[in-house]
Amino acid sequence: MKKLKVVLIGAGSRGGTYTDRMFGDKYQIVGVAEPKESRRNYIKEKHGVLEENCFDTWERVFEKPKFADVVVISTMDQLHCGPALKAIEMGYDLLLEKPASNDCKECIEIANAAKEKGTKILVCHVLRYSPFFMRVKQMVDDGMVGRIMSIHHSECVGNVHQSHSFVRGNWGNSGRSSSMILQKSCHDMDIILWLMGKDC
Repeated sequence: MKKLKVVLIGAGSRGGTYTDRMFGDKYQIVGVAEPKESRRNYIKEKHGVLEENCFDTWERVFEKPKFADVVVISTMDQLHCGPALKAIEMGYDLLLEKPASNDCKECIEIANAAKEKGTKILVCHVLRYSPFFMRVKQMVDDGMVGRIMSIHHSECVGNVHQSHSFVRGNWGNSGRSSSMILQKSCHDMDIILWLMGKDC
């Protein structure tokens, strides 16, 4: 089976986590764009990325002719739209960290561009792929729980995650990133839509 060639844009915690799992017969990391040299070098060394495919900005990735199949975009939320639109324009498929954007108009623009170009986008709503939620979905689809009338779903953010991410951390101010309800609870909204199999 042919390996999918992958370019990572944004080599922070989330980007590193995704590419760390892309070992084996299915994927080959062939490029990285990350302003922090230590993070860029981590991906370069771990995956054997050529120096010529290591970039300090996402824009520089797209100065080269297309050299991969998939672009993984795991930058901060407000920096998703630019690289997503450029990747779509060049014919890359996308693995796009959630939320697709913190601006509704940008989400629509990304979706329309992908539809027009025929590229695929997978937004990283990873809870769908956890064994627990996959089993719940199977039970719902098989009718084991009967007809669902309502769902009560709690987003139980622990005190450490709350303080380090949503008070002092990257998402502590919606002026510089997404609001907490979008950044964190988009998982929950996605799970509810997915379990029901229809719009709210």
